[in-house]
Amino acid sequence: MFSKSSSLLFVCLCLTALAAAQSGAADLPAAVVRYADMVVHNAKVMTMDDSGINTSPGTLAQALAVRDGKVLAVGTNEKILALAGPKTQKIDAKGRTVIPGIINAHTHQHDNGFVEWLQAGNAPGLIAQFQATGKTYDELKKNIEVTLKERRGTVKPGEWIFLNLPRFDDREIGTAFLQDKAVTLNDLDAWAPDHPVLAMAHPAYMINTKGKQALKDLYGFEPIAGEEVDEQGFTYTGVEYRRSIPVDKNYRGQWARLGDVLKWRLDRQAAAGITTFSSHIMGKEWFNAYMHLVRTHQMPMRFAYSHYQALVLNPYAAIFYSRLGDMAGLGNDYFWQSGVGLSYTDSGPPEICSSIPAIPDVKRREWCRLSPGSTLYKVAYEAIRSGSRVVLGHTYGDKALDEYMDLLENIAREEPSMGLDYIRSRRMTSDHCGFYPRPDQVARIKKLGMIISCGSGELSRSWPLLEIYGMQYASWISPVKTLLDGGVKTVFESELSQAEIGLFRSFVPFITRKNRDGKLVSPENAVDRVTVMKMATVWPSEYVLKEDVLGSLQPGKWADFLILNKDYFTVPVEEIGTVFPLMTVVGGKTVFLRSELAKELGVQTLGAQFKYRFEPGAPQ
Repeated sequence: MFSKSSSLLFVCLCLTALAAAQSGAADLPAAVVRYADMVVHNAKVMTMDDSGINTSPGTLAQALAVRDGKVLAVGTNEKILALAGPKTQKIDAKGRTVIPGIINAHTHQHDNGFVEWLQAGNAPGLIAQFQATGKTYDELKKNIEVTLKERRGTVKPGEWIFLNLPRFDDREIGTAFLQDKAVTLNDLDAWAPDHPVLAMAHPAYMINTKGKQALKDLYGFEPIAGEEVDEQGFTYTGVEYRRSIPVDKNYRGQWARLGDVLKWRLDRQAAAGITTFSSHIMGKEWFNAYMHLVRTHQMPMRFAYSHYQALVLNPYAAIFYSRLGDMAGLGNDYFWQSGVGLSYTDSGPPEICSSIPAIPDVKRREWCRLSPGSTLYKVAYEAIRSGSRVVLGHTYGDKALDEYMDLLENIAREEPSMGLDYIRSRRMTSDHCGFYPRPDQVARIKKLGMIISCGSGELSRSWPLLEIYGMQYASWISPVKTLLDGGVKTVFESELSQAEIGLFRSFVPFITRKNRDGKLVSPENAVDRVTVMKMATVWPSEYVLKEDVLGSLQPGKWADFLILNKDYFTVPVEEIGTVFPLMTVVGGKTVFLRSELAKELGVQTLGAQFKYRFEPGAPQ
């Protein structure tokens, strides 16, 4: 037992220690104890912290605080403003809506960005691009001949010519023209004897003899006969050449210069609201351009990339991926590997891989690349067996998905050390939802633990095939509600070609189920706007393997968020497409500040400033 005097002494000692501790805390450097770096208050903070498959947006708050690039706290104005100090950046949102940054699960930032950069008038003449049109095969063939003969003299010998033909997407004949070999290898060789030529009507391509040699000079191998290019120069994989050649040929080793092009694109996309994206890296030079931006701390957003390079013109891809192993998640906060991309299992319409019955002329245009015994099947098999996570680069038809799921289940059976639980843990993915899933595929997708990314643009892109296959298959096109009702988390993707179009415009077709022609496409698959926001924030954080730090505004997660010009959650549906960010923050750092909010805050604008096409006075 303590005596009264010893108890009093103990109390005095405790009070002395407490006073000393308080005095010491006051003397600690600011790096140890400090206020928030940024506070956003008087806002409608939609945290999106409910990750369930439901229509709840989660916690609604008035303010949030940021410190060290992470969310410090969310709550009431009073609570959060108490965390601000004399050096804290305070932003009065004046009632505006704040959301987590948008995560785009499949977008071609560098590929589309390079085209956009060229179209903006940069580096004229970098690639010779000609256009030939025609309403009949004979007319189109004659125009190709005239175009190549008359314009080849404007191009240096040995330089590439990209010949653009009218596409199936535009309900034109160019795609079928190439598929039907209406122009031959001998024709292209004769009309452009001194130039490599790539004739393009995506998804169909043809390449001449000079082109095949140029590919060998650039990559070390000619296209694989019968797999990549047939005897007439027709190729299903021409999209790889279209995207890779201009960069790999003209920017070899010039990664800082190419990084400037990339930064130009990413700044514009950050202004549109993207803070994280996922894509494959095609070609040799882009990877090093990204690494240049990473090393010089210039990345305005985060990139979860899928490894893809070994597939382009590499007959030993299966051996390479059998030795790659599990690299998913490796990298830093701005650049990490999400898995192995493995190219595409089919192509775009009409070269999809489908189980839909159709007349022979339609079925012969389809293309199944992942069939057992194919080169891609062997590559995918070896990659998964080596431990790699697969993030498919393109799947459009339901049969292609069947073949992919067959592969996963075969590996689970044949490799007892892996099994179905292992396959599920890898969160294998598939994208686009062009003509899948069929209703009976959903349970299988759920069983395999897959995450699916769907694009609203497929409602327009697939429409021409409905006119061929039959309207009864409309429910297979980007069937988001069907997937969600089956317990499959489905995430947002958009191949946003130009930021001026507006990212939120891509949300609207998920809600209205109307395509660009105003046609209703499977209205029973419509979802509400909260669900679409989940598809673009909290759910894709799982797709990119960063749900512990991305996707919602919660303490400890990365401070990636947008301040919007309008309240996405309450404006009329027809106005959702006119929602855009006034401010984009990534890791607590403002990467974009639009002029109207900058003026309001009394600071300078930051990032890419442009008018959206729906704004008065904007270029159309």
